[in-house]
Amino acid sequence: MDGFFKRLKYYGTGLLIGLIFVTFFMRGRGCSWLPENRLKTSLFERIIVLSEENQKKLSDLNLSEKELVKALIDGDVKFTKSKKNNSFKVYYFDCKTESGKLFSCKATMPLESFISEIIFSNEDAKKIKNTKIGFGKPIYFPKSKDFIYVDTSDLLICQQEELSLTNVNTLFNKIKKTGSIDFKKSMLNRSPKPEHWIRFRGNNNEVISVKSIWYKEKIQILAIDLPDSSSCK
Repeated sequence: MDGFFKRLKYYGTGLLIGLIFVTFFMRGRGCSWLPENRLKTSLFERIIVLSEENQKKLSDLNLSEKELVKALIDGDVKFTKSKKNNSFKVYYFDCKTESGKLFSCKATMPLESFISEIIFSNEDAKKIKNTKIGFGKPIYFPKSKDFIYVDTSDLLICQQEELSLTNVNTLFNKIKKTGSIDFKKSMLNRSPKPEHWIRFRGNNNEVISVKSIWYKEKIQILAIDLPDSSSCK
């Protein structure tokens, strides 16, 4: 029995040392069960966007979009300064760039939404709201080949054919290259599913708007806004 307790003591000591090493020296990297890593996994499953106001603030900080994304990946989430118990969650990030520049920002994570808005503000996270005017510029897309799905109604099929965008990958590439979130038309607080409007340029440089929701971790396009002159009815 003494041998059993001795082995148990050694096991417990080793486990404690391992947890301390992972938490403080590795900062939780590789441990998906830690709250910070789960939060970051959820964040980077979404499209990360900047409003026009926050694009200017990013420029004022003399940071590039790539530097911001990298800083979010490596940054520390301050849960005590975040708004966690709400359908419109806001998380506080303390960040440091590779050059040593320190800054903080907040990442919104509306329930059932496929976007996260990065906001540079000193305001308390509990008072932060999503932007409702202008357009949001995507600065990060999830590394997924099948991130978009178009509903198979006759109307949508006709509209895709008219726009020569029947290939989903081509459509997604158009959104990645020229797309923006229309904050004014989008309803991120809508229940049961937030409604997103994405604006992008078509093959002939025409402006196209699509209504979409997040369904099973994919963007599902429900409607395409075309001029009245469209032959699709």
